[in-house]
Amino acid sequence: MIDDWKFVKEVHKFNQLPNDSIPEFVFWGRSNVGKSSLINFIVKKNIAKISRTPGRTKSLVIFQLKNDFRIIDMPGYGFSKISKINEIKLDKLLETYFKKRENIKNIFILLDSRHLLKEIDSQIINQLNLVTEKEIILIFTKFDKIKSKAEKEKKYIDIEKIKKKLHKNVFNTSIKESSGIVLLKKFLYKSIIK
Repeated sequence: MIDDWKFVKEVHKFNQLPNDSIPEFVFWGRSNVGKSSLINFIVKKNIAKISRTPGRTKSLVIFQLKNDFRIIDMPGYGFSKISKINEIKLDKLLETYFKKRENIKNIFILLDSRHLLKEIDSQIINQLNLVTEKEIILIFTKFDKIKSKAEKEKKYIDIEKIKKKLHKNVFNTSIKESSGIVLLKKFLYKSIIK
């Protein structure tokens, strides 16, 4: 199963996307939220580039499991060092993708569990709600970075409040504790069977 995952391509324009009906799961979040690490953990392979420089991904990066489904690795938002001209193109690519791409199954917004929902995350979710009717799901990452048990319990309560306020499904993940990621993987596989 591990070897069935492959890197497909990097996409800079909408017309470069694969022309088929394979379901796509979008992974998006602030730069440095742990997106690449999470993708690598899901596919059990170092397939997504992990960078110490936030905002490294400047295109849509596509990974695929056989002909079952794809993960679309979106450029991180918030710290991007892309020039203003490229930023405008990128915004247009993302907007076109979310508005027109029929392959999209779900959109996962990744949030650092230490910081929860920041203003920029709320803005992104609001924008997505305007341009697409696809389900938006929240993934809270880096739970292993919260050391105190009391602090973790408080975060769980806060996440439950966010879940109810936004009416979104939620996954809590940590690359050191696999249970949340196992639930996420099961969700991905079940979603393509529906």
